[in-house]
Amino acid sequence: MRTVEHYSGGPDKLLRVETGGCAVNVVIDLHDPHGIPFIAVEVEPRIPDDDGRVWELEGPATVLVRCRGLQVMQGDGTYQEQAESVTEQAETTNR
Repeated sequence: MRTVEHYSGGPDKLLRVETGGCAVNVVIDLHDPHGIPFIAVEVEPRIPDDDGRVWELEGPATVLVRCRGLQVMQGDGTYQEQAESVTEQAETTNR
């Protein structure tokens, strides 16, 4: 397996991985209208591929990965206020 790190703060928001049957786009640094961050993962089947084969998609073409707030361990007050604020904002948006 090859791991590619793709984080905020870099020069690009889009990472594209191309294979024989499809291309996968990972788009970072996105925000919904309420300011909640999310990542979009898009799959594009190759129609046709270089060998003339037709690939089709089963399932959704786009998946969103939403931030649900910070993880706070019991007894850890360091980020408690910030975690509650982000979590409250996410819960309000998801209603």
